[in-house]
Amino acid sequence: MNSHYKNLLFLICLLPLLAMTNKEQEVFSFANNNVEASFDDTEVNNEKVDSLLAFANRYLNRPYCYGSKPPKCFDCSGFVQYCFSQFNVSLPHSSHSTAFLGKFVSQEHARKGDLIFFTGRDHASETVGHVGIVTELKEGKIYFIHASVQAGVIVSNSEEEYYKKRFMMIKRFKL
Repeated sequence: MNSHYKNLLFLICLLPLLAMTNKEQEVFSFANNNVEASFDDTEVNNEKVDSLLAFANRYLNRPYCYGSKPPKCFDCSGFVQYCFSQFNVSLPHSSHSTAFLGKFVSQEHARKGDLIFFTGRDHASETVGHVGIVTELKEGKIYFIHASVQAGVIVSNSEEEYYKKRFMMIKRFKL
């Protein structure tokens, strides 16, 4: 296969990823990876974040279902995607793909409305497999709402042993 066709094939594979990005979102780049982005408080619309969390809380105790069928049942990324879509933020239906968007934020600078990412069931994995929405920070714990396989939509915290071992990152999205 000559290089012209290889380049064309590469571009064809890249187009769906580019189509999923929102112009307001920054696409993750290994070359330009700031571990922590700087944010002014003026950039965070607390009223919208509170509305997002109130919307998400309406779905507490909804059952889990792989592939999501909102608003009847959710998987983790489907829940996050559904909640954010109500506020005109387009996210992919994959925790792994969503992790490539947004801005990195340290745990110390996490805020409600941020997304928190974990590995999947294998805590030794280096691949994102679970996502939730930060609801509050209290006594060194990050609380987040998410769709859990075992319990459906619930609130958990970052210090629970299951999540503590699987924490990967926090990302911020403009609402």
